[in-house]
Amino acid sequence: MKFAIDSGTEVGQRAARILLGDPDCESLVMLNRGWLPDDPRATQGSGNSSDVMGVDAVISDGTSALSSLIGKASVAQAPLVVWQDADASELGPASIPVIVGANVGSALVDALLTHPASSPAAEDSVTVGWTEPGKPQRNGAPIAFPEPVGMAWSDERQDGRFVAYRDDEWAGATTIVEGPSGQRIVGVADLGTHLEALTLVAVSLAAARGSFETGIQRARHASAVILNEARGLELDVAVWRSTF
Repeated sequence: MKFAIDSGTEVGQRAARILLGDPDCESLVMLNRGWLPDDPRATQGSGNSSDVMGVDAVISDGTSALSSLIGKASVAQAPLVVWQDADASELGPASIPVIVGANVGSALVDALLTHPASSPAAEDSVTVGWTEPGKPQRNGAPIAFPEPVGMAWSDERQDGRFVAYRDDEWAGATTIVEGPSGQRIVGVADLGTHLEALTLVAVSLAAARGSFETGIQRARHASAVILNEARGLELDVAVWRSTF
């Protein structure tokens, strides 16, 4: 598969390295001037729309205007995968798949719910949590993450969706399913930049394989495929089950 990446942050650069570590990646066009990976498959783009012709997906870490990237990807009829969250109502229609929110809090936590150990039933309660950079709380809801994150005080952002803030390099995502069959916790923890970049790449691989329909949509629409791609990229998933 062939990719083009618009990278201006450490997340995008780490994503480029992860892509080049995948044997399915035949070539990678760097759309931004500056940093170029030391790999013969990586080339510097010229700044023209021709840079994305023939690629299977265009990837962005959110540092360039989405309207410009949507235009480039539309010319190539390639899906566009964007790390940042964006309001679909502000982007207008699209003739290609435009996948936004390819990050831990908007994609990976929902993908973890498709893990066989989670398997939420109608009668189960579901809680998802993830970390973001910031000053750790001293109160809130205690949410369990794998080590080295561990238990963390978290704020409820939406119904059943919690965020814990961290001021170090570690990050995590977790799902907690509880019901008549017991409690199941499925989670991941890693360096924050790596976890975000791996999620971006997993969504991009899913998009390149045709997992998304035309139009602007959230990455979580292909959660099961994203988890499969992430595990193929050697994401280690921790599982805990209660016993009665």
